[in-house]
Amino acid sequence: MFEELPTERQIKCRFIGSDVALPIALLALAIGAFGLGTTETIVMGILPELSDNLHVSIAKAGLLVSGYAIGVTIASPLMAIITNRYSRRQTLLLMMAIFVVGNICSALAPNYNLLMASRFLTSLSHGTFYGAASIVACQLVPPQKRAEALSIVYIGLTLAMVLGVPLGTLVAQFTSWRVSFWLIGGVGSLAWISIWYLIPHDNQTNTSIRLYDQFRSLTHPMVILMMLVSMCTSAGMFGLFTYITPFLEIRTGLSAHATDWVLLLIGAGLCLGNLLGGRLADWKMLPSCGGLLAMTIIIQLLLISGSLHVWSCILLLFFWGVFIYAPMAPLQSYVVTCAESAPNIAAAVNQSSFNLGNAIGSWSGSLLVGTLPSTYEKLPILASAFLAAGVLLVCLSGYLQSQKIKEKL
Repeated sequence: MFEELPTERQIKCRFIGSDVALPIALLALAIGAFGLGTTETIVMGILPELSDNLHVSIAKAGLLVSGYAIGVTIASPLMAIITNRYSRRQTLLLMMAIFVVGNICSALAPNYNLLMASRFLTSLSHGTFYGAASIVACQLVPPQKRAEALSIVYIGLTLAMVLGVPLGTLVAQFTSWRVSFWLIGGVGSLAWISIWYLIPHDNQTNTSIRLYDQFRSLTHPMVILMMLVSMCTSAGMFGLFTYITPFLEIRTGLSAHATDWVLLLIGAGLCLGNLLGGRLADWKMLPSCGGLLAMTIIIQLLLISGSLHVWSCILLLFFWGVFIYAPMAPLQSYVVTCAESAPNIAAAVNQSSFNLGNAIGSWSGSLLVGTLPSTYEKLPILASAFLAAGVLLVCLSGYLQSQKIKEKL
């Protein structure tokens, strides 16, 4: 299904955690992922500045996060249709151009409504970029290294949570929130240049595949199940992670300064989990995914009582970061593989699944949180419920896969 790209500009380098040299072109994709991840979540760190400057409430400013996620959910399949006849290199360049323009518009937006419109414009690039990047990453490496290559791309998104958002927040506090968007636009420009120089030219591979046939392939049971697993995994993550700062301050009793350090530690766990997930998925995809989700559930249930003690809470959250993020890149890779004739559409729609999970998890968590520590102990339970659904779906996928193998014998 995956055709190999030409070898031009595919300089090899050895990434941390990899036992073979991987194409440096993966870095271009990782830079783009870093920019997208930062612009997606930056609003969480600059809510007070946005609220004061735009003269809106904190709650209304927070809708800029939801607006972006909804935009990704709706736009991803539509943009995949629009770019259906483009080469994947052309698609990546177009999406990064939209990304840069969207962030420039955000930096210049004079009021809340135009900022929301600019955020929606930026979101048009999100799902289709990740979709095309996922396929290109798989084309650049041998079949047995695809999940690991995709984890290198996704580490850009992880670093956005670890470095992009904290640095953007710091810049906004000392200058203006507009400067943060200008800098994110600069990251997008760097990504565009890197993609233009490092990503090899490829052919327009989808012209012979009708859109109807591509969408029909999305009805494959394994594709549907894996997208549901993606949604449940993302909902489980954001059901807790969205409210991790008040969780630590109210339930664990940490100061705001101490919470920043815990967030960095969680980020380190996310990076480690990203690399771990790629290695495990290249070994055995479904067992690895189910096991990682099950381990995350155990950690979250231990966090109910462990969050009352500083050191146990910190240790559990580090391992939570490792296990919750490990399945993300493998799920994207597996959905693309299962879709067979429709990798572009499948990769983009799976990004919609992830973002729909983001919205569901955050919204569900908002129904639980309050001012008392006892209300926050319900967040790990909520997140575990989403992940338990994901484990059941993985088991069902494994059963269907085994039945299909038996039919071929």
